[in-house]
Amino acid sequence: MANLLWPTQGSEMQSTMMTVLVTVLLCLLVLALLFKYGLRYYVRRRLGGLMTMAAGVNAGPAPIQPRITMELEKLAFRDPLVRSYMDELKMLSYRSSGRYSVPEMPQLRIWSGTHHKDGSLALVMECGEMFTCLDVIRFHEDGGVLGVGTNPFYRPENYPPHMSYRQFRLGTPAREIVEWLRDQPVQTPVIQVTPKNLRALNTRFYAECTDFQLAHPLPSLAEYRARVIEDAARLAKPAPVLNEAQWRMGHERHRTSLLDALDGALKDHLLKSHAVSASEWDQVQYDIVFIHDRLTDEDVATRALARSEWTADHPEVQPLMGKGIAPAKLFDAIQALLPHGERFSFLATVSRPVASRAYAPEVEPDSVIETRIP
Repeated sequence: MANLLWPTQGSEMQSTMMTVLVTVLLCLLVLALLFKYGLRYYVRRRLGGLMTMAAGVNAGPAPIQPRITMELEKLAFRDPLVRSYMDELKMLSYRSSGRYSVPEMPQLRIWSGTHHKDGSLALVMECGEMFTCLDVIRFHEDGGVLGVGTNPFYRPENYPPHMSYRQFRLGTPAREIVEWLRDQPVQTPVIQVTPKNLRALNTRFYAECTDFQLAHPLPSLAEYRARVIEDAARLAKPAPVLNEAQWRMGHERHRTSLLDALDGALKDHLLKSHAVSASEWDQVQYDIVFIHDRLTDEDVATRALARSEWTADHPEVQPLMGKGIAPAKLFDAIQALLPHGERFSFLATVSRPVASRAYAPEVEPDSVIETRIP
């Protein structure tokens, strides 16, 4: 009897194994299909969302560089408009004065030309793949500057009173721009721009304009949104289509970049003021924090706690927030909560671009760093 049951049991086991095998194969097939189509769709959708978010964040104005340097290089230009402007300017008696890169703005490439009679400087600027513009500038001995060109992002509110600029549309012929400048009366002596002084003159001009711009209050979300839409229109591009979260993220990014640029400008003025000795500067230059009225309470707390493990939402810090305390007083109040090893000490005051107090890490009594400025 037992022998008669074995074939039946074997058949059932084989049937069960086949069922399991078919089921496994079907599951693998379904998973393969899901991986091929479903996962691809998910990844595409997910990455598309991230790319859209990144595009929204990057849709705003380019970060401001507080200072620039101009490096003489043998550069090649992609935009044929650069060559067209170069040839036209040479016909107008401008002599080539070098091609320059700007390390702080990797996309920017410059051809420069100087005029041996009227002393003006011509700059043809290729801004990556976005646009090429032309500026012709006249520098005066009293510090005044008169410029004319096709910079699409020109805004009169970004220029100090002793500087003026006349804007023409992108692609305007060089002759029209140069003739406009030559028609303007010369009321004070003009500085003759040469290959030797053009970098110093241009970087000084840039620094003065940037300081003036950074002295403005930080833009609101509405102002930022209007600026982004206007900039797109100036380049004949469609305005970015962003949701509210993307607009806010872009605004915060722009606001942070302005504060970073302001820190850079303040540091430059602090160094040039000679309020800090050379030996002290070498030790503290990377750890200086600036406190001024452009900062929110959250910003002040972040800077005050830069050497601490605490954050702005710490229970002992929170009661100080949102009470309308002046930034410098709020900074001092938060510092008072910390042990000495995590505090900053007053270093100096800086008046430009905005009134600010500079602090450096508090030092031990036996430190070689010199006594702080009272």
